[in-house]
Amino acid sequence: MDLEHKLGIARKTELLAVLPEPVLRRLLEESREVVLDPNQILFEEGTPGRTMYLVLEGEVEVFKGGRRLAVGGPGHYFGEMALIDGKARAAGLRATARTLLLEVGAVQFQQTIASNPSALLVLTRTISERSRNDLDALDLKLHELESYAAAVQSANHELAVMRQELEESNRLLQHLSTIDTLTGLANRRRFDEAMGREWRRAMRDRTPLSLIFCDIDFFKGYNDTYGHPAGDECLRRVARCVGEMFSRPADLPARFGGEEFVVLLANTDAPGAVHLAERLRANVEALHLPHTSSPIGPYLTISLGVAATVPPLRSLPADLISVADRALYQAKREGRNCVRTAPRAES
Repeated sequence: MDLEHKLGIARKTELLAVLPEPVLRRLLEESREVVLDPNQILFEEGTPGRTMYLVLEGEVEVFKGGRRLAVGGPGHYFGEMALIDGKARAAGLRATARTLLLEVGAVQFQQTIASNPSALLVLTRTISERSRNDLDALDLKLHELESYAAAVQSANHELAVMRQELEESNRLLQHLSTIDTLTGLANRRRFDEAMGREWRRAMRDRTPLSLIFCDIDFFKGYNDTYGHPAGDECLRRVARCVGEMFSRPADLPARFGGEEFVVLLANTDAPGAVHLAERLRANVEALHLPHTSSPIGPYLTISLGVAATVPPLRSLPADLISVADRALYQAKREGRNCVRTAPRAES
């Protein structure tokens, strides 16, 4: 199916219609198509939920315990709840006719849907509606109403349960929107928010603020040599090393993008940040992760750039980010597996 046809279907879907046009196009281009024959099962109850699906053509049914719970055609989507909370599927999904689906993975979901406030509101409403319409839940509520004489008390109980479910859903979605799903570190959105907050605080209190940028050396070669699953595991190992080292409440380690990580250090000057960056470099090298395609050594290494400042008036967080980024590229130019620092900005 061509992209414009997919766009036409996606725009009729409440969840996807709220996405900006460029974001929606990228999502559709990056997501793969799945074809199901009649009666073919896509997933069953209890299987891991790491993807959601948009129906492009045909029809699917949701089933549980041999019972049909719902059906959906073009524009309907399924599997988002298991993807959000990382749990097993609550029900199965199979085609009733030849069906074409669009598979949205965790990374695409995080980068496009979970990071969009309007899409999060749609998901919240969907969670509420499915909770109210769940047949098992309705049967349970019926038995509760029959066993209680006070109809008002039962209604109040039902409302309290629904409110709790909505609050839990909101907390879950809020948490999901700030965490990188692969590494478990803070994502770029949370870093940007924290950077702005700490920048204003440091400017007000006249205290130093530091950034450490780090990049895995020759990561493309690592992926080419060991494969993308091993590359993902490599990112998780490095992220765990970063997260374990920077655990103060004022520290924020985050995945900046791809194989690049960043650490925001409040009330930390340049010498302190350089010392911590060198420790991180040594800790990653001490993991002894084999990297046979690296031209600088047998093990995986990282390059780091450090920048620090007491934020001047009328300055922006992007100024410090740019300086730290240049320091990182200086480390790459000078042989990698090293720490380079930029001069501290004038306050």
